[in-house]
Amino acid sequence: MTSTNDKIDTLSKKIAEISIQQDIICNTNISEANNYYKTRQTSKGVNFARLEKGLLLFIYIHETTKSILYSEIALWDRRLCIQMIKNGDCPKLRNQCRYEHETSYRQSNICPFWYTHSCTYGTKCRFSHEFFPISNYHHYILTNTDNIVYKLIRFVRNFAGHYIDSAIKDENDLQQLHKEMVVLMVHLVHFLSPKRSNSIDHLNLFLEATTIKQLISPDSLLEELEKPYNVPKIFLESTLNFNTHWYRHGTNKCSVDFSQMSTQFITHFNSVFIGFYEGRLKSRGAPIAWA
Repeated sequence: MTSTNDKIDTLSKKIAEISIQQDIICNTNISEANNYYKTRQTSKGVNFARLEKGLLLFIYIHETTKSILYSEIALWDRRLCIQMIKNGDCPKLRNQCRYEHETSYRQSNICPFWYTHSCTYGTKCRFSHEFFPISNYHHYILTNTDNIVYKLIRFVRNFAGHYIDSAIKDENDLQQLHKEMVVLMVHLVHFLSPKRSNSIDHLNLFLEATTIKQLISPDSLLEELEKPYNVPKIFLESTLNFNTHWYRHGTNKCSVDFSQMSTQFITHFNSVFIGFYEGRLKSRGAPIAWA
């Protein structure tokens, strides 16, 4: 007769097998940088010069939007004083409070413990566990994905200004970093710029066309871009010492589903890309990529 322990062991094994299969299925829908280089000869490296057109673009994007979105980023990052959010006043002076006071955002029913990631009531809490759109507040960042994407824009801008290739001593690390940068910029341009359906003309307009041609075929590229993408977590850090060997291939990653960005966020950045085209590219004869 089979013992109870044997039955439990058999059941546990079956559950484990189910979990493994689910993980495999899930992982097939998450994209990695190497997925975009399937047709590229391994002997051909990704030259830093191929990044420069995109890096100049993201300097413009970040400098154009940072003053508009700063207070919203501070809200999502939990850097604002909760008292200023709830009632517009704080018992501490600005230079005595560890949180930022410069905000016009007001939400009196917000849960202060949720804001500081310490509420234990969950759905039973009588205070709000979400940010409300406020009519007198410029509200472009409506989802956590919006927040993450803006941090990635900030990272590309900082990379453009501070990156030192000689600091990355390992050639494999250097090549993988260049690949990650290319594919990250491809994602950002694809989802934030205006475009025609089933076309990659917008990628060739804003990024180095030769680099885009060296990726997988246009049809496969568009299909791959619809998947969540694994971004190195270090790209989301607010400060990096670019003088050190700060990036290593195989680093920890987090999945970002770019399709989860809000319409307001995308619309705002569409206008920024159009402004870049009108001011920098149109006069040079660059064809429009969305009309």
